[in-house]
Amino acid sequence: MDPGDTELPDNATVFLCGPLPFIREVREQLLRHGVPARCIRHEVFGPDLALPDTAA
Repeated sequence: MDPGDTELPDNATVFLCGPLPFIREVREQLLRHGVPARCIRHEVFGPDLALPDTAA
């Protein structure tokens, strides 16, 4: 996905949902295309990396 292929209005807020690597990549692309960081929201789908490993 290349956000540069999509024309966004100047006041757009972008919402990303998916695994963390996807969010990181697309967020960096959006920033490079001039979308302000304050206009990028996200929700991670996948394992919660902040929780300790309880599989022991």
